[in-house]
Amino acid sequence: MVSRHPIISTGQLLRRLTHIRKFEAAVRRPRVAQSEKLMQIVRANVSTVFGRKHGFDKIRSISDFQESVPACQYEDLYPYIEACMNGQPGQLTAEEPFMYATTSGTTSQPKFIPITGAHLSDYTHAFQVHNYQMMEDFPEAANGKYIIVTSNDEEGRVPAGPPFGAVSGLLNRRQPAIVRKFFALPYEICKIKDVDQKYYLMLRMSLAQDITAILCCNPSSLLLLADQLREHVQDLIADVAAGTINRLYRPPAHLAPAFTRHLKPEPEKAREIQRLIEAAGTVSPRLIWPRLSVISCWKGGPMGFYLEQLPELYGQGSIRDFGYMASEGRGSIPLTDDGAGGVVAVSSHFFEFVPESQMEAGSKTYLTVDQLEAGKRYYIHFTTAAGLYRYNINDLVEVTGFHEQTPVIQFVRKGMGMSSITGEKLTEEQVRVALLYAVRQLGVKQVKHFTTAVQLGYPPSYACFAELEGELPEPVLSEFVRVFDQSLRSQNPEYEDKRATRRLGAPKLTLLPAGTFTRLRQERVAEGAPEAQVKIPLLTSRIEFGVHLMSLASNGPGGL
Repeated sequence: MVSRHPIISTGQLLRRLTHIRKFEAAVRRPRVAQSEKLMQIVRANVSTVFGRKHGFDKIRSISDFQESVPACQYEDLYPYIEACMNGQPGQLTAEEPFMYATTSGTTSQPKFIPITGAHLSDYTHAFQVHNYQMMEDFPEAANGKYIIVTSNDEEGRVPAGPPFGAVSGLLNRRQPAIVRKFFALPYEICKIKDVDQKYYLMLRMSLAQDITAILCCNPSSLLLLADQLREHVQDLIADVAAGTINRLYRPPAHLAPAFTRHLKPEPEKAREIQRLIEAAGTVSPRLIWPRLSVISCWKGGPMGFYLEQLPELYGQGSIRDFGYMASEGRGSIPLTDDGAGGVVAVSSHFFEFVPESQMEAGSKTYLTVDQLEAGKRYYIHFTTAAGLYRYNINDLVEVTGFHEQTPVIQFVRKGMGMSSITGEKLTEEQVRVALLYAVRQLGVKQVKHFTTAVQLGYPPSYACFAELEGELPEPVLSEFVRVFDQSLRSQNPEYEDKRATRRLGAPKLTLLPAGTFTRLRQERVAEGAPEAQVKIPLLTSRIEFGVHLMSLASNGPGGL
C-alpha cells in the first residue's frame, strides 16, 4: 500500500489505519468499547493506593465501578497527586507519571494533571484518528507547511523530578522527523514566554513558507497572529530579505540555533510580499498564504465570536473543530467541518454524563455513552489511564447527533460560565449570542475582544469591556449596548424580569486601549498557563476580573 500523502510514509499510514480500525469498531459498539476501556484501566491499577481503597480488585463491570468509586473533583484527587509529585509511588496509577500537564482554566492557579505512558497513548490515538481524517479530506494541505501553535511542556519540575507543562508541547516534541519536516515552526518556539516575541517569531519563521494548514486550540491566537502581522509587516519583510531576525525579538542564545539554521536571505520573496501588499492596499494572512486550505481550532462555546472574524483575515478555507479536549484528556474527535461537534472518543477514555438539570441536585444519574439522547445537554466526567477517576471536569456538552452508534458532542460552556447576581442565571452562551447579534445588527466589525463581568452597585449590573480596532462614534456605542441588552432580555426570561423590575441595571460599556487583552494573556502565561490555551471568558462572575482589566489598561502603554 502506497500513501498518496507526501507527509507520511507507507509504514505510518498503516499504523494510522490501525488507529482508524480500532476507532471505527468502537463507535459501532460503544457500550462494549467503553466497558473494555474501563476494565483495562481498573485492572492496571488494582494495587495502587486509590485502587486498594476503592476495591478495584472486586470491580467487574461499569455498575461495580460506579458503586465503588465516588464522582471526583480535582480537590478529591489532589492528595494522591501531591504525594506522587513528592516521590511516593503507586498513588493513582501503577505506572508512574513521566510528566504533569498544567491546565489553563480561567483562574490564576494551574492544576497538575498526571500524564502516564498509557494515557499519552490513548490521547495520541484520538489525535491520529483526527489528523488522518483531516488529511483524507484535505490532501492538498499535505503539499505545504503547517503552522502548529503549542505551549511549553517543560515549565519546571515537580519535587520528584518529572517536568510539568503543556500536553501540546509534548505531542509536538514527540513527532517523528519525517512528520516534523512539514512543520513551519521549530519545536523550541514553545519555550518563548514573551507573547509579542513568540508571535513575531512565528511570523518570521512562516512568512516566506507555503502555509497550507494551521492547527491551534484557540481561534483568538489566530486573531493575535493577524494583528502582529499588520503591526510588524515591514520589519518582517526586511528580515526575510536579509535572512535575519529583528534584534527586538531574537530568541535567547540557547534557543537561537533552532531558528537561525532555517533562515537564509530571500530578497526576491521579500519583494514579492511587498508587491502583494501594495497591490491589495492591505495585509492579512490570506494575502501572504494564498494556499491555506484548512484551519483546525476550537469552534464550540464562546469561540463563535472569534470565528466570525477569521474569514476576512484568513480567507474562505475550511475550519474544522480541533475537538473537545483538555489537559485531562481528549473528549471528542471531529470527522467533518460541520458545526463544532465531534464523536465521543470512546476508544481513548471512559466517560460518564450527568443531565444538565441534575447537576445541582442531591441525587444524580450517571449515564454512559449508549444512554445519551440527541439535543440533550450533559456534564461530562472522565476516567483515564492517568488516574483521573469519574473526574468532573466541570464542562457542559450537548449531543448534536450520532456517528454510527456513538454520540456526537460539542462543548457548550464551562459549568462556571454562568453568573447570577439577582437570580438572572446569565450564561456565557447567551452573552456570545447577544454580542454577535449586536455586531451584526449594527455592522460593527471593530470589536476585537470582549468580556462581561459582574459590577456591584445599586442596582448591580454587568460591565462590558471591549477592545476595538479603530474608533466608533458615541451614538453607535450607545446603540451597541442597547441592542446587546435587548438580546439578553429576549433570550433569558429571568434576566428580563430582573431588568424590568430594576433589580438589575443596564449593562455599561468600557473601552480598553489596544493591547490590554494581550497583556492579560501575557500575565496568564507568566502565571504558568499554556499560552496556546489561554481562555479569556466572555462572561465572569468574578468582580475582581473587571477591576484587574482596568488596572492592566491603565498601566499599559497610553493608559485609559
